[in-house]
Amino acid sequence: MSGRILVTGGAGCIGSDLAAALLGRGCQVTVVDNLSSGKWEHIADLAGRPGFHFIDGDLLDEAALEAAMASGDGGVEMVYHLAANPDVKFVPGDPTDKDLRQNTLCTYNVLESMRRHGVRRLAFSSTSAIYGICERQPIAEDQAPHPISLYGATKLSCEAMIGAFQHLFGMDCWIFRFANVVGPKVRKRGRTVIGDFIDKLRRDPTRLQILGDGRQAKSYLLAEECVAAMLFAVEHAPRGLNVFNLGCPDSLSVNRIAQMVAAAMGLSGVQYEYTGGEGGWPGDVPRFRLDVTAINRLGWRARYNSEEAVALAIDASLVANTTTSHQPRITSHGELCSPPEHACRP
Repeated sequence: MSGRILVTGGAGCIGSDLAAALLGRGCQVTVVDNLSSGKWEHIADLAGRPGFHFIDGDLLDEAALEAAMASGDGGVEMVYHLAANPDVKFVPGDPTDKDLRQNTLCTYNVLESMRRHGVRRLAFSSTSAIYGICERQPIAEDQAPHPISLYGATKLSCEAMIGAFQHLFGMDCWIFRFANVVGPKVRKRGRTVIGDFIDKLRRDPTRLQILGDGRQAKSYLLAEECVAAMLFAVEHAPRGLNVFNLGCPDSLSVNRIAQMVAAAMGLSGVQYEYTGGEGGWPGDVPRFRLDVTAINRLGWRARYNSEEAVALAIDASLVANTTTSHQPRITSHGELCSPPEHACRP
């Protein structure tokens, strides 16, 4: 693979790994991110590499997006659009248009800028949250979506717009519905289950509050495998519109993650306290397993199951945080990285 690539949200957990992988394949890579959620340190080691360009910009800023689309020698040839609101949870009192602006409107801006510049290749990071609560498990791509969160609803609207632009303007598009993606990088916003557990156990190693009933169970995927799957699909899937679930065919419970985090911190006898209810927060999908037959048939398969992916993410974070933090080793662990970091200021 070679070419001139734009990665939105490229300073995030997944986006920075993707940018590095694309550079390794000989691409010219422009990252646009406003660093409100992504981190400069995620891409600092890319800054001096040939073919890399960074724009501190906001996708709601038309001028910044136009500059990003025109970057490189001759302009962008393909966009990996990973920009999104990283806070999946809706907290009462939050503005209800946050996901609309940072997911839907930013995606429209990207698509319209692509249309104006004649860019006809797009890979998009969607989410398993679009499916909502499904009785039929595992969930295949052709299952009717019924999102129960504003995050999932706006991601589904992004998919619909991508489908319309693809049909009207002759684009080639790849939509990826991510499982929960795990890795050693920690984002600044959008706390997730592992980060939540670590923070609580650092403050009180004898007890742990778990949102919901602890039986929530979801699919997990390593960030590096998520990147590999996207690149593989773009190279091997047919032209037109493609939709793939990305993940493992199994799931892992919140209770099991709590046990793994406590064990990795060297703790025993931790008392678990539950807030109750099936979901951890309003709009949380308690359980899902993804049907990954489509991406498997294409020729890609995850090497690690959900528990292995979470364990590897914790181990990698222990090493990373030992060298970057003054905190004791016992308190340093991985953090879930889904959804991707965004490039839109709230």
